[in-house]
Amino acid sequence: MTQKNSPKVFTSYAQNFEDVMLWRALKHVPAGVYVDIGAQHPVVDSVSKAFYEQGWRGVHVEPVPHYAELLRQDRPDEVVLQLALSDSAGIFELNIIEGTGLSTGVKAYAESHQAAHGFAHRTIPTPMLPMKTALAFLEGSAVHWLKIDVEGMEEAVLRGWDSKLLRPWIIVVEATVPLSTEQHYEGVERTLVKADYQFAYFDGLNRFYVATEHANLLSALQTPPNVFDNVELSGFSGTWCNGLIARHKAELHSYTEQLAASRAELVQVELKKKAELSSVKTQFEKVKERLEEATNQAHLAAMRAVEAEARTAIAEANVRHANDRALDAEARASLTSQTSLRRLATAIADGRITSGTKRRIKTALRIAAIVIGRHPILKRSAAFVLSCAPPLRRRLQTILAPAPESAPPPEPEKPLSMSPETALVYRQLQILKRQHRSEPA
Repeated sequence: MTQKNSPKVFTSYAQNFEDVMLWRALKHVPAGVYVDIGAQHPVVDSVSKAFYEQGWRGVHVEPVPHYAELLRQDRPDEVVLQLALSDSAGIFELNIIEGTGLSTGVKAYAESHQAAHGFAHRTIPTPMLPMKTALAFLEGSAVHWLKIDVEGMEEAVLRGWDSKLLRPWIIVVEATVPLSTEQHYEGVERTLVKADYQFAYFDGLNRFYVATEHANLLSALQTPPNVFDNVELSGFSGTWCNGLIARHKAELHSYTEQLAASRAELVQVELKKKAELSSVKTQFEKVKERLEEATNQAHLAAMRAVEAEARTAIAEANVRHANDRALDAEARASLTSQTSLRRLATAIADGRITSGTKRRIKTALRIAAIVIGRHPILKRSAAFVLSCAPPLRRRLQTILAPAPESAPPPEPEKPLSMSPETALVYRQLQILKRQHRSEPA
């Protein structure tokens, strides 16, 4: 069983586990300080990123403008020096190879990279200072590790260093020719040994040196990174994670394509649903318009039917009224034509003219009342008129009241001689009179 080296998880970002080796030796230092010369990217292949996450802070020296800006953005609370280090001050011609960590001040290396690997390069003028000048502000400060990775100029950088003013506990220096396993470190080692540093470890790319005053750290650098270091890979550490990253990218690409296909399918389904909904809405609007039109037509037909019924009722009432008037006129004419002078003189002497006139008026009113009572429209109209004239209503009630049964009114005297037409009218009047007695007005 193993135990975690720190309460915080240590995640390795470095190209060749340089940060794992340094952390094994220096994990006991809280909030330490580092100097990263040739820092390049703030995350990818970064030796300092894992220490930054553990609370350490330091200084970055990076001459490539693009990477210097990335460092400033990712590490706003650290010092970023955008310049080159060498054994003298001046203007330095930097060969930039975009998108790589191979930018160098050695023109031969830049041309070799282009010839062998097709890496194009461009040259930009860059400020150049000795290390002792650029890092003078660290004099007297404890620097726990310093890394130099400047693509072939490591020896020139160390020649500009004052080992008495700046003494990092551990110095890590790239020791091979760029993009090869050929070792090239003799000049570097002479400088470091002369400054009282002792070689501790070679990882196949870098050589680790420990200051003699911190020789107790040598034992931590005797074995390569292993399972007992309890370190996680970040996925940003060079070739170690290329296969994993490639598989993740392939899976991500596959998921992206599936997601795009699903989204396209969803869009088609949504468009289809919208089209169906639009069709249903159109059909609904048409049905609604037809229903409204049918309703309007039904209302219009009903109104026309009511109007026609009213006109028919009025016409029927007018016809009945005209027939009644014609019968009344015919009856009066017949009675008048059959009266003789003798009967007239006798009737005048007996007072029958007045009483007969009254009876005829009553008979006519009763006939009119019977006719009106049989027609609802005329009946309602007559009731309305009588309600507006109470005296007239009382007078008509008196006139139309039936005679007492004990003393029925005498039958009118039948004329001595009548024509067939007069006799017919007479019989009709007698029938109406009997009906009037049996039915209330």
